[in-house]
Amino acid sequence: MKQSATIIRLTAVQRGLIALLCLAVSGVATGAEVDSFRLTDVSSELALRYLYDEQTFYSSGTKTQEDIRPTFQQEFSVDTDSYVYHPNLLTMNLGASFLLDQSRVETLSAENSNNEKLLGYNARLDFLKNKPYPASVYYTRSNPSVSLGVGGRFLLENTRYGVDLALLESISPVQINFNAYRQSANGEGFDQVTDDTVDHTNIRFYRAYGKGNYAQLTYQTNVRNSRSGSPNLPIQERSTSNESAFLDAKNLFGSKNQGQLITNAVYTTQKEFPKREELRVYPVLNWQHSDKLNSFYRFLYTNADEEDQKINQKLFTTGIGYNDNKKTYGNADIHIEDSKNTGVNYKSRGANYQINYSQPVGFGTITAGYSGALDYRDQTAEVGVFSIFGEEITLIGTTQVNLSRQFIVDSSIVVSNTGRTQIYVEGDDYRILRVGSTTQIQRVATGAILDGQVVLVDYDYQTGGTFAYDLVNNNALLQWNLSRFYELYIRFRDSQQKLREGDPTIPLNSITSYTYGGTIDQPLLSGISLGGQAYVTDHNEDINPFLLRYMDAYIDLPLHRLTKLRLSGRRQLVDNENSVEDVNLTGYILRLHSRPWLRAQLNYEYSQETDTGGTLKRLLKIQRLQFRWAFRQLSLDANAYYTQEKQGSNDRDRWSIRVNLVRAF
Repeated sequence: MKQSATIIRLTAVQRGLIALLCLAVSGVATGAEVDSFRLTDVSSELALRYLYDEQTFYSSGTKTQEDIRPTFQQEFSVDTDSYVYHPNLLTMNLGASFLLDQSRVETLSAENSNNEKLLGYNARLDFLKNKPYPASVYYTRSNPSVSLGVGGRFLLENTRYGVDLALLESISPVQINFNAYRQSANGEGFDQVTDDTVDHTNIRFYRAYGKGNYAQLTYQTNVRNSRSGSPNLPIQERSTSNESAFLDAKNLFGSKNQGQLITNAVYTTQKEFPKREELRVYPVLNWQHSDKLNSFYRFLYTNADEEDQKINQKLFTTGIGYNDNKKTYGNADIHIEDSKNTGVNYKSRGANYQINYSQPVGFGTITAGYSGALDYRDQTAEVGVFSIFGEEITLIGTTQVNLSRQFIVDSSIVVSNTGRTQIYVEGDDYRILRVGSTTQIQRVATGAILDGQVVLVDYDYQTGGTFAYDLVNNNALLQWNLSRFYELYIRFRDSQQKLREGDPTIPLNSITSYTYGGTIDQPLLSGISLGGQAYVTDHNEDINPFLLRYMDAYIDLPLHRLTKLRLSGRRQLVDNENSVEDVNLTGYILRLHSRPWLRAQLNYEYSQETDTGGTLKRLLKIQRLQFRWAFRQLSLDANAYYTQEKQGSNDRDRWSIRVNLVRAF
């Protein structure tokens, strides 16, 4: 009898497990099969790669540095999809890769070779993915070749593992999503050392209600440890931690949902330099009164502590807009702003308005537009300068980039990478240029800042003291669209600043500007088209008047065997009356796109840009050749790049060749 009772208890456990499994897989298509383990798909790939990178530096025509890195890689990878018992219970994506990397590094003074055998893994387990309580865990380790700029390339080891969890609204009053992961990246190339670890957590609560209404609250943390930067500069290890809470909501009102309230609020903190604690609330109410008339109401509240500075801003804006979708468009708004910062208080009261009217005429359409602004501004400053931390700018080529504030103290500028692990050196890595009241940053071609890199800029700007002034803007536009292909226009801008009281330490800057121009975009017979634009701006201002002349043109030509050719050029002249940093730029681009035979694509591009207007002459040449061929599961990609950057007596040449042959199985 005891033995029989034991058998009955085991059977009950088995029945319970079967019931749980049936509950887990319920609701799937009847075609899904139950199995203890089933492999549903297997794919594999064999890749052969040849990579060649070379960079050479010259100073006054003398070679000062040379780096050459040829690499040959062979990689085999396998990827599988499977499930346990049923796809609704557990699905798995498992894979692995094996990479052989043979590389050699040559410089003017040394040579070194290296052979590496690298393993990669990827595993993702999805539990109960069609149920209202899905869960996933994953682990990935890969060894991709990472590109930097046009020519740079290095091998990067990426590792990421984490978990995704969710409770959906069918069983929870709100949808809850949670994810957490750790990600690390390590690698080193000519221009970049990467050694980063990021710990991330995120939880989101989402609730949809009514028709088109929702609210969601998100909380996330990020902890980053970094030793990344340029190998040519000292790198200081840095750890940063950020916490953020976001509120995002949308509510519709009215019988036809003509009212829309969008609310955004965010609270963020950072414990490391620059220490920051900020609350920002931004509700926006849009109301569609009719098909032609709408209004809006916006309020921005910011309260922040950044290092030793306190910032408190309140900005309210309300306005109306009119659009008959035919001839007339217009809008107007009024704004009130109060800003109280450490040492500086600022108030503004004003209005903006705009109207455009279009009228068909015997030959085309004429559009007339007018916009203006009235602003009364008062400032009380107890400090001479105010600090800005971490303004993000992108440095592309050697083109100058304006900083957002005026009257910057040049000696206060500090430029760093986004991780703040290293500080760049003025003169070696970047230049500071002054044009009127505007400060510009220019990348040095042979420096440690990469082409296209985002950098952070800290600086102080002059507050101007205590004063009050009135600002009156008037802008006019007259545009004649002769057809879809031709356009002529005249633009007028007048901005007058009038001192009301006080004695500012920085000059006011009234502006009067005229722009005359036209565009053409004309298709011709046999697929040929041509076009371009030209304009002249006569800009008069108190601080830095200038004359700007610009012209560009292009022509598209269809050639033999599905080949297209585009030739384009541009010319820009800027004569700054009170600055030696002028612009005398000439640029050309040739693009060729062809399908020389079946399953093949060929692209070639040559571009050249020369600027002799500033204190340092600069030249940029880029050539790109891309070829792709594919037949069934076999594909071939080949790319060749060449760039030459000249800036004064400095010169950098870069070569990059990449060939990738892949066979999928």
